[in-house]
Amino acid sequence: MELIQRPDLRQKMTLSPQVYQGLAILAMPVVELQQLIETQLLENPMLEVEEYEDESGENEDERVEDKEEERAWDEWLDQYEDIDGNEPSSPKDPNMEEINSEEFVGGVQTFGDYLLEQLGMLDIEDDVDRAARAIIGSLDDDGFFVSDCTEIGIITGVRGETVEAALRVVQQLDPPGVAARDVREALRIQAAYLGFDSPLLLAIIDKHLDDIAVSHFRKVARAERVDEEDVRTAVEQLRQLNPRPAGSFSPGHAPAYVLPDVTLRRFGDEWLVVSNNEAVPALRVNPRYRALLRSGSNADEETRKYLKDKIRSAESFMKNVDRRRDTVSRIAEIILEVQDEFFRDGKGDLRPLRLEDVAVEIGVHLSTVSRGVTGKYMATPYGLFELKHFFSGGYRTSSGMDVAATTVKQRLKDLLAAEAPQKPLSDQKLAEALAEEGVPVARRTVAKYREEMGVEPSWARKRR
Repeated sequence: MELIQRPDLRQKMTLSPQVYQGLAILAMPVVELQQLIETQLLENPMLEVEEYEDESGENEDERVEDKEEERAWDEWLDQYEDIDGNEPSSPKDPNMEEINSEEFVGGVQTFGDYLLEQLGMLDIEDDVDRAARAIIGSLDDDGFFVSDCTEIGIITGVRGETVEAALRVVQQLDPPGVAARDVREALRIQAAYLGFDSPLLLAIIDKHLDDIAVSHFRKVARAERVDEEDVRTAVEQLRQLNPRPAGSFSPGHAPAYVLPDVTLRRFGDEWLVVSNNEAVPALRVNPRYRALLRSGSNADEETRKYLKDKIRSAESFMKNVDRRRDTVSRIAEIILEVQDEFFRDGKGDLRPLRLEDVAVEIGVHLSTVSRGVTGKYMATPYGLFELKHFFSGGYRTSSGMDVAATTVKQRLKDLLAAEAPQKPLSDQKLAEALAEEGVPVARRTVAKYREEMGVEPSWARKRR
């Protein structure tokens, strides 16, 4: 087969770097946009934050007075530094630890750090402490001891009985059940900690966990020769135990800041959407550099080319930031108009609102609206809401009223909370209950919403 080169004309659409930048800026939360603006201010000398000056004007005498005040202020600072430098300082204690202010900033404590902190407060021998620290380092994400005492002894160089003693020390730490070698040992440790020492409960933990998982209470009662009601009582105690010891530990979240893009303010009977201009400052091109491009300036050609490129880049960046602000504000205004019932008191039902509807309303692509609501927040008198909160599909009731899917989910929560534990509602029953209220929802849709809410099926919720 002969290979031949031949020209081929094709039409291909490509996005310019400016368009890519605009799409990225639109998708950014406020905090990321602030960081990008700071980076641009450092990289592009043409770009600066616009500062609003007093337009009333000043005469020459006032400017002279200001200069004298600045000179006096500088002289005072110089004198203050001299005085501060002459103050006798007390000798520094070499044993005193230096205070690091960064330690007071909120952070995330790991599960291992949490256990080591408790271990440090115990009065134990050095060998036991060394083995205990190795055991803590051998725990998995659920808090189980996945190594063995022989291996810990080899690593730390201590005897086997010392490692056993160290394991018992770690198992006394919080949360109860930590460093257990399996689920049954973790449950026994927790039962002893809570004072659940009934022989029936311990027998269930050792021999009948699989039967309890499928609610075969009668089978357990026959095997242990007790009443079924006694088994139910023991199971209620068992439900208070945690099969994943580390699951009860919450390390907290890393310090995070959510800044609203827009604020909803009420003036009498009118609502106003206000952009958060404090978080995203107004930008401008430095007028001094613009002046260098004028025909009367003495800048050489290379300098003029550099200035043009940087100014063009700065203007493109400012347009993309302004376009983002405008897009988010327009989306917020449509949300305010559609969800007016909710904004009356913060408790009203949400109406169906789709991204496609907003895209048609403001004349942009669907992906633009998607970027404009993701990670964007609105501050209201009723709290801080992500813009995505106000979007959902919906249903039309028998009375002709539109109801959002979020409202249907809330009604499902109410029905599930009110159901009888001995006779939980099936998905079909829930669908029928919603239909009686005038909201026709298919059974498979109810199942989908139930799974999204993390609710088990009716057979798993049944308490026999």
